Amino acid sequence: MTRRRYGGQMDMGKLMGATLGTSRLAYGVARARGILLWPSAVGAEIARMTRPRSQQGSTLFIEVRDSATAHHLTMQRHHFLKRLQELMGDESIQELRFSVGTIKHVPDAPRAAPLPAPDRARARKLVQEVSDPELKQAALRAAEAITRARKWREEQGYRPCPVCAEPSPDTGPEQPCRACTLTLEDPNVRRAARKIIREPESLPELEETLGDSGKNAARYLALEQLSDQLDLLALECVRSGSEDSYLSFLKAQAEVYLCLTLEKPRQSLRKADRMHLPERPQQVLEAGRGNGS
Repeated sequence: MTRRRYGGQMDMGKLMGATLGTSRLAYGVARARGILLWPSAVGAEIARMTRPRSQQGSTLFIEVRDSATAHHLTMQRHHFLKRLQELMGDESIQELRFSVGTIKHVPDAPRAAPLPAPDRARARKLVQEVSDPELKQAALRAAEAITRARKWREEQGYRPCPVCAEPSPDTGPEQPCRACTLTLEDPNVRRAARKIIREPESLPELEETLGDSGKNAARYLALEQLSDQLDLLALECVRSGSEDSYLSFLKAQAEVYLCLTLEKPRQSLRKADRMHLPERPQQVLEAGRGNGS
């Protein structure tokens, strides 16, 4: 048998009210509204120093950290009460009482470390090629700002990128920063890396075509490839004993490596520069057979 339903659709608010009234929850919910709305009524700063404890009748009891704070807030209570009544939409709370209680301290958010003083020596080096006096002053201020930011990153423990040498939060051991990672994937940069392995004297020209970041990236790729080659050649020199062809090729590739590492032409290289070579090729060249210039 189908039961008939009487009456129309009941308003959701009335339904909730009836439900709460039946279960005797409405009174408790009404009393909790003042406690729940207290932070919105007084703002974040006051809310951090206070804790609404309970409502008895039309009085809301609030705990504070100390008596001085309780006294100050009591003098200002009419402002808080007016705002709380506005949020509640009624005057079910007509009095605020402040008393000393236990308030858990919420630590302040850590402040950002101030920027250090600029590295003026490095800043002057960055703008040494600017000849116009007025432009040089503006460029110097910009360069000082850059050096301050770099020093701040270094103080935060950021590691220098092996390509651009700038400290970066996303740089690990021998891992380029994100910007340089993208530059290393550029086909023009890869072609330039192959070129400077053959012609290391062409390295300065890359700045005009690829910019400073592209030049550094091509140099990084070239040195990576040369480092691998030097290790293999050094190993072959050890295995072959008196085989001079491997040693000659090792010397030639070592010169290219040093030209790119030190950014010096071949004729300016000295025997002491070999200290900048990877360990294994350096040992082979210094072992007695590679002492020639």
